Amino acid sequence: MNTLKDHLTEILRSRDFEVAEKDGYLYGSREDVSVVVLAASDMLADDVEDFVRNVADFHGRKVVASIGKVDESIQALLQKRGIYYWDREDVEHEIGSLQLRSMGDEAVKSLLDEVISDEMPQRLAEPPEQSIPIIVESTVERAERIVKPNFSLEDVKYLARHEVQGYRYDLELVPHYLFHYVLNIEDGKQRAGIVAVNALTSQIETWRWGFELVDSIDAQHTKREPKIDEEKASELAHETIVKEYGSFTEQVKDFGHSEIIERKKPQNDPMVIEPKGLVYLPVWCVEGKGGAMIVNSSSGKIISEQLHGPEARRG
Repeated sequence: MNTLKDHLTEILRSRDFEVAEKDGYLYGSREDVSVVVLAASDMLADDVEDFVRNVADFHGRKVVASIGKVDESIQALLQKRGIYYWDREDVEHEIGSLQLRSMGDEAVKSLLDEVISDEMPQRLAEPPEQSIPIIVESTVERAERIVKPNFSLEDVKYLARHEVQGYRYDLELVPHYLFHYVLNIEDGKQRAGIVAVNALTSQIETWRWGFELVDSIDAQHTKREPKIDEEKASELAHETIVKEYGSFTEQVKDFGHSEIIERKKPQNDPMVIEPKGLVYLPVWCVEGKGGAMIVNSSSGKIISEQLHGPEARRG
């Protein structure tokens, strides 16, 4: 029967490491990086503290892996010292990933790749802004439309490992009223965009990524109901656009001894706002040992993040 060390040895070798055991620790080495691993089914605090002390001068990556429960204070110590912690779920994930790769699936993500990366994993990035965002809509007219999610549960788990050490992931559909606006600026120029009014919080933001609207999604989710109607949302959108871009444009002329500010009133009908209806934006609500976060499932942008624990208290 294979032990935890046997499995971890196979995982390291699958990434081209030469593996040796010394003083009860697994040492993996290859040309570009080295790693040391403490593996135990049941982890004692003394074992972890000894590991931290014994590998203090080791310049490679450090991992503590255990399928037993590890006290939160020990986890906080590991995080403080920059040591990766793999719990039972992580170990099972790595063993499963190894099996999938052995069957030819090289696309599966490995936590070991994350450990040996030269940089910490980047947050899921919001796609590049577009001057006029693209909306791909279903050809069938529906009362409810959903922004197609692009980031799966696995993607969000990968992100949340470093952000909040997530353990609970809920997908919620948040209602938004969308408005397409076109502004006529001076000299015949125009500015266009999409304003989204959150129908729960009344918060307003500009959506600058291309997105697709679909009729349904397969992922398990809960749907929130709007707290404001479209008329109220339209008022908020109009006020925001006017406030942001103003009813006048200003031009400063410098005459050396003085400056003159010219205010130009825009053309007639300076703004056109077209309601695009109610859509539901899928967001991942993540709870973790290190805090909580909300992630836009379409763009991958972290909408909000609240950290707690030792790292947050030091900040």
